[in-house]
Amino acid sequence: MNKSSSQIEKSIYRLFEVTPVPMVLSFPDGKLEYVNPALKAMLGYEGESIYAQNVIITHLDDVNVNEEIRQGLKKNPFNPIQIEKRYTHRLGHTVYVQLNIVAQADEDGEIKRYISQLIDLTTIKKSDAAEVLLNHLVNQSNDAIYVVAPKFGQILNCNDLAYQRLGYTKEELLNLTVDHLHPDFKQKGKWQEYFNQIKKHGSLVIEASHTRKDGTTFPVEANVSYIKYNKTDYLLAIVRDISRRKQKELAALALANLDPLTKLPNRSIVDEYLDELTLKAQQNNTLIAFIYIDVDDFKNINDNYGHVIGDEVLKTTANRLKSCIRETDIITRLGGDEFLILINGIESKSSIKPMVKKFLAEFYSPFKIQTHLINVTISIGVSVYCDENTDVHTLIQLADEAMYQAKKQSGTSIYFI
Repeated sequence: MNKSSSQIEKSIYRLFEVTPVPMVLSFPDGKLEYVNPALKAMLGYEGESIYAQNVIITHLDDVNVNEEIRQGLKKNPFNPIQIEKRYTHRLGHTVYVQLNIVAQADEDGEIKRYISQLIDLTTIKKSDAAEVLLNHLVNQSNDAIYVVAPKFGQILNCNDLAYQRLGYTKEELLNLTVDHLHPDFKQKGKWQEYFNQIKKHGSLVIEASHTRKDGTTFPVEANVSYIKYNKTDYLLAIVRDISRRKQKELAALALANLDPLTKLPNRSIVDEYLDELTLKAQQNNTLIAFIYIDVDDFKNINDNYGHVIGDEVLKTTANRLKSCIRETDIITRLGGDEFLILINGIESKSSIKPMVKKFLAEFYSPFKIQTHLINVTISIGVSVYCDENTDVHTLIQLADEAMYQAKKQSGTSIYFI
């Protein structure tokens, strides 16, 4: 070897010493000539111990692969080989690598040594496995998951459910910002205020509604967390569709506030609206009619036809009464066969009587229930709120008393008090 070649080899050795990539020089018979510090670190060796006669760094099940590599390079020394191969760590566990190896020939074309570069695949494989696992778990989630850039609310990434639930493709959704899903954030400063709150508390759980691509909306519960990764701020949002929960809540609310037989609001709902109705009457200088209604001889109907038919009579009564009033008026079943109707916004007392007569007209025709035709009459008592000093609960009581006066008359009748 001339002086120039010797200097080149020394320079190569020095380069190998400092490179972070594991490098190996080996003789044609496979014996190690040189390994750099990076390879020693990868396989857990220190000093010169890796050169010991009893040390075999190739995984025993891959020793035959070495012979195949040498045969391949012998046929074509200048054709590098790249192959995935296993090595054995000094502590006994397997290290997976990508081996890049080339042969170096002498002046006569004979193989002088093999030069190998090893890329540790262990971390890469674990990282890939973690990503596969994470992607699987994320995409199997029953919740939509979003990664959002805090500054403008840009959606950076999401799982499959997120875009499928909203009717977008993933590419379409990743071109949007949060305010496309939640229009409230279009208000100036609203998004920044929201982000500041999340950053302050670390996370927030909010209920809102999301807008689909077709413009329809659905209720959601979003658990949004502030995350700092690689010195960059992110928001991670786990969003649950709570449509079913809201439906159950509404059903429970209806059960608590509606008469189970007639589905009319119960007395507690009426009490909640009384203050609102009387305030409007005072502001607009209008009247409120309190109309107390009782089904005549309802006990006889139950006795003659049975309670099932009796219940149908009450439901039909409720429907006929409800058909006579506006959405702004209130009707409730007080219990048994008694109903209360509040008609608001009345301009004068003279207009009350024609309104009430509508109820009478509904009971001129018999009720057809199953195979029965049943003549049903009602008694109606009316009191009027026309003075802010009048107690509304007293007016309900007066309407009740008026109803009993109406009962003294035969057939469907009205009594004003």
